[in-house]
Amino acid sequence: MVDVFVLSGFLGSGKSTLLKELIQFEQKQGRRVGVIMNELGSISIDSAIVPDEVPLKELLNGCVCCTLQGELSLQIKRLLENYQLDVIYIEATGAAHPLEIIDACTHPLLVANINVRAVITLVNALQWYEGKMNNKIKKLLVEQIKFADIIVLNKIDKLENSVVEQLLGKLDQINSNARKISSTYAQIDLKLLYMTETNEHKTEQSEPTHVHNHLHLRTVKVALERPIERMKLVEWLEHFQGILYRAKGFVYITETPGLFLFNYAYGDPVFERYSIKETYTPTLVFIGENLDQDEIKKHVNQLYV
Repeated sequence: MVDVFVLSGFLGSGKSTLLKELIQFEQKQGRRVGVIMNELGSISIDSAIVPDEVPLKELLNGCVCCTLQGELSLQIKRLLENYQLDVIYIEATGAAHPLEIIDACTHPLLVANINVRAVITLVNALQWYEGKMNNKIKKLLVEQIKFADIIVLNKIDKLENSVVEQLLGKLDQINSNARKISSTYAQIDLKLLYMTETNEHKTEQSEPTHVHNHLHLRTVKVALERPIERMKLVEWLEHFQGILYRAKGFVYITETPGLFLFNYAYGDPVFERYSIKETYTPTLVFIGENLDQDEIKKHVNQLYV
């Protein structure tokens, strides 16, 4: 199982500086690290910080949350196939929404092989304090903070201590679940990244169902025993109790033979027939907040004939 960390934050927040430190930290621990960097432009500048021996995939000319989500899933898959890795760091563009990156990371082809450890959002302290940005950017920054597991308030050397405490309080109001760290030059105790725990529960069939209790944005995976009833699945998701952002997976349905790729977003269910040469275990993946693994498992059991 390969750990995945997502680096989020607006332009100039210090993502690349932190990434450089993270790569050195992982190498000192003897962990094999891969990197994916997403740039809005046609040329990647920040990738120069990645050592030659570190496998690197670059996504250029677009943002993961807009046009490159499928490409991100593909590049993760290629890293997993071509290298023996322990951890992958994904540095998103400043314009990316963490939810879309998590969505790409939990593609049904990937979810059995990777463990999304955390979303790390960096915030430029001075920019956050002065607020000299349009409403669209402000909203994006709030979203990046809201969906973080670790928030790094960076570049605090430019502000008084009392102001830093005030900003940390505001961050806590937006996301009380995340760990908050203040820093200069993105210098933090990197061991904190691995101080969170992942609980793994087994179904009766011994297939793994992962609930990342350290994540603000939780992912629950449930293996399917046999074909499910399509309408039961759709009706359940339409009346889902809790905050569900996405559901997807490989499923067999009772109405017709063949494997289907299922996607559910913004209330719209889509079933696409999936032609494959390999055999995949039918699985449903759920992404949301405060998801109850046991409750989801109970409802999934009710989808069978």
